[in-house]
Amino acid sequence: MARFTVRVELRDPHESDYLELHKIMELKGFSRTLTTNTSGVVYQLPVGEYAYESETMDNVAVGKLVEAIAEKIRPNPMILVTQSAGRYVLNLTRI
Repeated sequence: MARFTVRVELRDPHESDYLELHKIMELKGFSRTLTTNTSGVVYQLPVGEYAYESETMDNVAVGKLVEAIAEKIRPNPMILVTQSAGRYVLNLTRI
């Protein structure tokens, strides 16, 4: 199972734009939290950042999915997708 960290930044957003983005991203299987493999601790990700897992998608496919979602909210969103080979968490809010 591939794990991804996704960052989405909307251009000239209204506050409600991020609320809409969060709602749609969560419906598509993206999470605003991250659970560590070693301890099982759950952390809140920063605003505009998501965790995603897929057995079939690579980073390009995930990026295109995110672009399709975010483009409906604001044009030309800034998107960064990283496939994880491991994560280090520091100073994130523990849930």
